[in-house]
Amino acid sequence: MTNKAEELRKTLLSLPEDRLFCDPHFPADAHALYYSEDRLKEAESIVWKRPKDLVEEWQTPYLMVDGMTKNDIKQGILGDCWFLSACAAVSQKEKFISKVMPLDQPLYGIGYRGLVQFRFWRFGEWVDVIIDDQLPTKNKRLIYASCNDPTEFWVALIEKAYAKLHGSYEAIEGGHTMDALVDLTGGLAERILTEDRSTDLFRKIERAYKAGAFITCSRRGDWKFSFKADSNGLVSGHAYTITGIEKIQHKRGEEKLIRVLSPWADGTEWKGSWSDNDVNWTWVDDKTKQQLGMESKDDGEFWMSYRDFCRHFSELTICLMGPDFDGDLVSDTASHMKIIKGEWKEGISAGGSRNNIESFATNPQYLLTLTEPDDPHARLPVGHFRYKPETKKSGVYINYREVSARFQLEPGHYVIIPTTFKPNCSASFMIRVFRDKNFSLKGFRLSLLSLFSDHCDIALETKLDLLVYIEENLAQEAESKYLSSVTLETHQHFRLKDLEAICFG
Repeated sequence: MTNKAEELRKTLLSLPEDRLFCDPHFPADAHALYYSEDRLKEAESIVWKRPKDLVEEWQTPYLMVDGMTKNDIKQGILGDCWFLSACAAVSQKEKFISKVMPLDQPLYGIGYRGLVQFRFWRFGEWVDVIIDDQLPTKNKRLIYASCNDPTEFWVALIEKAYAKLHGSYEAIEGGHTMDALVDLTGGLAERILTEDRSTDLFRKIERAYKAGAFITCSRRGDWKFSFKADSNGLVSGHAYTITGIEKIQHKRGEEKLIRVLSPWADGTEWKGSWSDNDVNWTWVDDKTKQQLGMESKDDGEFWMSYRDFCRHFSELTICLMGPDFDGDLVSDTASHMKIIKGEWKEGISAGGSRNNIESFATNPQYLLTLTEPDDPHARLPVGHFRYKPETKKSGVYINYREVSARFQLEPGHYVIIPTTFKPNCSASFMIRVFRDKNFSLKGFRLSLLSLFSDHCDIALETKLDLLVYIEENLAQEAESKYLSSVTLETHQHFRLKDLEAICFG
């Protein structure tokens, strides 16, 4: 437990036992549930209760009972399966659980004061989130996520902590599993479309899973209108967790299988080939079925063939705890990593995409310098919003919190330009760069890229070399004297000779 949480607990312990913590920053009221004004009235029927008031008199509430497992999770009426599927994935690795949720937190008896602490990875650092244990209920039943064991409350409480991190429960209704996996692990997440099977996708997923990666999958569709399973037992717009992947031999040949878990845990399962009671299992010997943990239970977990998986699921999210240089979905050793945080400021440094010629050059710029060639079998992963000058681009703009990619680059100077699509959008960003060899990454203070006209015939590498020379050799006084008056409007008319005249007199 962190110092802040421990100090707060000690203060509470010095007070009478009936004085329980009530979070002043996330009070148990309508605004904790909703941010939309038109929904606040819905909170009138909600009663906030603590775990000790939600169990029978002869029962004791616990944060966890016999550890944390993927089968603990049961989704409520909130559309946050994207977060819960990430929790299910992470729950399979105990060392990550203790990082996110300190285990010595009683919900009753000695040491209990109504306070619970969690940690989430947010933009480069672990952030403590302290909440009280009051939970929204109707008819003495939790309305949002819960555990299958009525005396266990880690699912409901971590969901509340995540809601506090975002401002309300409504704020986490609908999201991307990729974001949740990163928030729970601090890892590097990557999306893969199942329709892109140009390489052996099954082998890559298998290697990633067995190497300890966290893997989730999802189906196309709008979650707001997809709370019913289709004829195959699957829900569109819903996030699932991959809990196993195997290639088995049976009486009729070989089959590639993937095990999938739904956070609904209510018996909503795949009904097609290789489902729990499918005839295909009669071809498999008992020993193999035992090794696969094959049981016919309505627990939301099921096996399906790899072919059917790719047919019915559109996207995979794979979260690694280190960079994957060679694209095999297995973490590699990163000898060097650098993180830069910055922001777009409206009217100052929020220039938007290259469609906005007059303002693009005002975006933040970072100089990436490579002195050694990349391994020919590796590519450089660049995390979060990033843009490469001419040599590489990050692809189309997309409404995701995080964008990542790998690139194989020759030694030289490169400029990373993080941008939003539209100009004048104020926001913060973080860039993470991993490489197996040394490199430098620093802010490009001069913002001189726009001095080069599109009509200038000098090669890009020469331009960047010149900018690096200016950056490293021009005195601060000279910068102020000659460059402070150069405005965006005049930038567009400068040629290389003008730049030389300004910089060197």
